[in-house]
Amino acid sequence: MKTLYLVTLDNSSQASMVQDALQNEGIVSFLKNENIATVINTPGFQIELEVFEKDYEKALEVLKQGFPYLINGE
Repeated sequence: MKTLYLVTLDNSSQASMVQDALQNEGIVSFLKNENIATVINTPGFQIELEVFEKDYEKALEVLKQGFPYLINGE
């Protein structure tokens, strides 16, 4: 199945919170760069979260409801 980029996260704690919220809605998500970001621990090296294409719209709604600052860049 194809995955799509959903959001960029600043750290593994933030990634865990978003993944938990998605999982609560039955959405499987995948992290890119998580291990590198944790080991390097360099500001600006971010984690990307992806979801299956079929779940993208639902996942975007979860972000809008629970984490609007991630979408609006605030």
